[in-house]
Amino acid sequence: MATESNLKTVITSLNDAFSEKLFAKTQDELEEYWHFKHDPSASPEWNLYQFTSMLELYKSFCRRWEEHHNGHCCVVERVRDKYLMPKIRVFVKDHVPTEQNERTP
Repeated sequence: MATESNLKTVITSLNDAFSEKLFAKTQDELEEYWHFKHDPSASPEWNLYQFTSMLELYKSFCRRWEEHHNGHCCVVERVRDKYLMPKIRVFVKDHVPTEQNERTP
């Protein structure tokens, strides 16, 4: 019978192993955590929903990796600029009508 202590040990061990695997990756290897695939049979709204869900997941991996390797200072900006904005640019380029693409914020 599993005890609370045993469960805590197992969960902690799994988390430690996952963190070790994540932190051992190079910056380029973080791309393995990007899982969005456009579904041409789905609505634009559904694809956007899936994109934003995958972006949040990817952001969490990249943020943990960045904090571990480069510290907490400016981590939000680093993650936004290095990892998220390139994904957003590709999504906009591929899925937003051309007129909209020509506008820059």
